[in-house]
Amino acid sequence: MIKKITALVLALMMLISFSACNGNKNEEVKFDWGTHEDGRYENAFFNFSIDLPEGYNYLTPQEIVDMNTEPDENGAINSININDIEDLSGEALVHYVYGKKYENPPLGAFNPYINIFSENMAYSNNLYSKEDYVENSLNITKMIFTSSGVGVQLMPLEKPWLGDRQFAKGIMKIDYDMFSMYQEMYVVTKSSYSLVILIGYSTPKEKEELYSIMESITIQ
Repeated sequence: MIKKITALVLALMMLISFSACNGNKNEEVKFDWGTHEDGRYENAFFNFSIDLPEGYNYLTPQEIVDMNTEPDENGAINSININDIEDLSGEALVHYVYGKKYENPPLGAFNPYINIFSENMAYSNNLYSKEDYVENSLNITKMIFTSSGVGVQLMPLEKPWLGDRQFAKGIMKIDYDMFSMYQEMYVVTKSSYSLVILIGYSTPKEKEELYSIMESITIQ
């Protein structure tokens, strides 16, 4: 059942996305994939960066697209080549980076993760405030889990500061028998875009490790 819950969390996260930008001072900054070099992820569109430490299994945008592509009758993956996408500004579902602690987790172990993505809310005609985005997302998640017989508890909304921006934050506790995990969602918006950070953990040690990653965030 632990594997089932972890798979449900991953499936939910795969419904959402992430993008970034490059450009010089004389060019309009455009929505793009962002860069992940020398252990740091940077996103010019949101003026956002975060240190991503070694020891996590990070997926490239192409790998994430491949994961969400159904195989053909021969089992082959024929996904879209991200280099063929000329304009990401209309894409509602574009991942930036997804990191999980173990590529092959120990048997029965929960896999702590950090997932960073952006959604163009105008693309789906849903322009939410950051608070509404968190509440709507967690309520939908709760509905998915409870329909599968999994217990979910939502904590009161918080408004922490990360870097120079105030985020909306929601926490969800997921219980099944003796197993518990926590998912935290942090959201800030710019124009019609949401920048979302998800972290998931099941022990105080995992929480401390993920919080140390969050402390490296800079955003203006």
